[in-house]
Amino acid sequence: MSAAVPQNQGSVLPLPGRRAASAAGTLVTPGVGGINVPGRTNVDAQPMSAPPRTQMQQTWDSFRSHRAAFIGLIVLTSMILICAILPFFLVAPDEIDMSILGYQAPSMSHPMGTDSLGRDVLSRLVNAGRTSLAIGISVAFGAALIGAVVGVSAGYFGGRTDSALMWIANVIMSIPSMPLLLTVAVIVANEESKIGPIIQKFPEWMRIAFVLVALGWMGISRVVRSQVISLRSQEFVEAALALGGTHKRVMAVHILPNCVSVIAVFTTLAVSGAIIGESALSFLGFGVQAPAATWGNMLAEGKGLITIVQYWWAVWFPALAIFVTVLSVNFIGDGVRDALDPKAQKK
Repeated sequence: MSAAVPQNQGSVLPLPGRRAASAAGTLVTPGVGGINVPGRTNVDAQPMSAPPRTQMQQTWDSFRSHRAAFIGLIVLTSMILICAILPFFLVAPDEIDMSILGYQAPSMSHPMGTDSLGRDVLSRLVNAGRTSLAIGISVAFGAALIGAVVGVSAGYFGGRTDSALMWIANVIMSIPSMPLLLTVAVIVANEESKIGPIIQKFPEWMRIAFVLVALGWMGISRVVRSQVISLRSQEFVEAALALGGTHKRVMAVHILPNCVSVIAVFTTLAVSGAIIGESALSFLGFGVQAPAATWGNMLAEGKGLITIVQYWWAVWFPALAIFVTVLSVNFIGDGVRDALDPKAQKK
């Protein structure tokens, strides 16, 4: 007679290495749901959630994903740091090497060669970068400030205010930019003019920046005006006015922050425009005068065909500095535009 095999009614014997099934037919995972497994900690599963991110962090992530803009930011930052720090370790930009007194090709003593007077090109290039970048950045912020004020005022009040401000902007924009720029630069530099004695008290690069700001705010103002016109009829503006907000408060607190994306993009692009404008003025002899160095007047010193071909280092290095700076700023402007565009962030 064979012995009867005991059967466990209502349960299934668990096998090693396999999950146990309950009487109801549901699977029970070891270590989860109250079942203790030797050598393991019985931890209840917690919901996973990403930490909240601010709008600034999202904007930075979007900008960083734009590879060209991020590389442009690194290049521009590096150039600013080089122009700010390196002059302390180089010879004076006006110091003449008496053993040369002329052009010399790049060498160990002069890595970028010397100019027609025997001055070190590297030292002059770095010191010129200080002036050119200072003009570009100050002009960009100055033009953005004036353009934002004019654009918000014209778009918000409309009527005669809008007509008068936009008439001034249209008249200035209708005049060819280079002749107008040269004329204003001559008036500013002339001590016999009414504005000459006043502005002569400022450094020369500030005078050039003043000229570029005075003629560079129109484009920003027109774009900001169109943005404000679409915002002034929104519900939040009407609610702010209904609650007793003054016009100045509504423009500064409610409307202007909604134009930051447009202003930021045009500000970055204005840097490159100001650098090119200063270089053009200096190249034509109406900008910062020698012995002070800018990238523009360094190009002007080597504008002859023989110099460009035979003494290329005196021309191509400042030209390359302008090219790299302007290209980097334009890429940064593209990245800022995409980062501040809500539609681009949703993609």
